[in-house]
Amino acid sequence: MNEKISLDSKYLVEIRLGENHEKVHAAWQDDTNEGFVICYDINLVFDDQTIFQVKPCEVEITGRYPGMALSLEKIESVNCQSSFNALCLPMKVEEVIQNDYLGEGVVNEITLGLVNKSRIIIRHVFPPMTMGVKLEQKNA
Repeated sequence: MNEKISLDSKYLVEIRLGENHEKVHAAWQDDTNEGFVICYDINLVFDDQTIFQVKPCEVEITGRYPGMALSLEKIESVNCQSSFNALCLPMKVEEVIQNDYLGEGVVNEITLGLVNKSRIIIRHVFPPMTMGVKLEQKNA
């Protein structure tokens, strides 16, 4: 992520998915991608009419293969067709956690912590350019 983008305290209204499917190819299935909807891009739509696109990308790392990362950029209009089923939305984003889940030295996981304690996890799940999204809801 090149520029500093703040999503905390914004109200997430909808998550839109580009081309997507339920399962990871058998060659890449493991417990780290269990329960994710697999896709190539996501739109995060907020109540203030801002829209952010999340996409998998590669980041050059000196002396190594590129790291699998995520890009986050503000866009002007929704460009993904399918709606991600998150019945808890709209909901205020309480915190945003950027993580190097894959241990590659780059941000390859973004977790949106919602005020109801649910979490939306977006992760670069396998090469070459695929990511996943899932909702983890807190049980009452």
